[in-house]
Amino acid sequence: MPAASAMAETDDGPPTSAQQTLELVSVAAELLAHLDESSPANPLGWETLSGVTRILDDLTSQLGAIVRREKADMVRGLYVIIDPQVTGGRDPFAIAQAAIQGGARMLQLRDKLRDKGESLPLARDLQKLCAEAGASLILNDHADVAAIVGAAGLHVGQTDLPVDQARRVLAPHQVLGRSNHEIEELVESERMGADHVAFGAIYHTDTKGVGRPPQGIERLLLARDAAQTPLVAIGGITAENAAPVIEAGA
Repeated sequence: MPAASAMAETDDGPPTSAQQTLELVSVAAELLAHLDESSPANPLGWETLSGVTRILDDLTSQLGAIVRREKADMVRGLYVIIDPQVTGGRDPFAIAQAAIQGGARMLQLRDKLRDKGESLPLARDLQKLCAEAGASLILNDHADVAAIVGAAGLHVGQTDLPVDQARRVLAPHQVLGRSNHEIEELVESERMGADHVAFGAIYHTDTKGVGRPPQGIERLLLARDAAQTPLVAIGGITAENAAPVIEAGA
């Protein structure tokens, strides 16, 4: 499991006690990982070392879950998706700047068509922008890129990396969201351990849920009742039609 040593650079606001403890535990686990049974620096013996390592791994998982729950409040308000394929020729970074200046505190980079090497510079720039503005950056699909740039977390779809496999790539404090088109999918995503869930498309959209009818506000209300984690409404939402979505509790 990746360490949490970059936490102070990537999280919004001062670290909590759980964050600080997680960082210390992660550092200890890293140090133990460099020891082996025959190392002169290992006075513990292999069996004891293995036991301590397992305890630290369990602590890391538990503390990571606490930190992610503490960060649940970041999944609220306007959540802007930056997709270089649908910006109409405008600079994605400039759009992100305008969104943050307009009050957005959560951005998602959704760059599905370009190779990761091409997408990485933009991801780094957006992470720096968000860190300086006290906002959070989520990467769509690419767990490795999210880990590399120190993003706040990752968002996956129904056919992307399973939640447990994505967790193996992410640092313990990085949140993980999952898209859902049905109430049953939403419940299953939470059972798998998603920190927040997305539901939609609420309205007609050309970029999400092609071939599926819009869910509408009534279905969103059902999703809100079913969700035990923060709920994000997605798909076709504009300034003109956002009010019913907000009133529904997304």
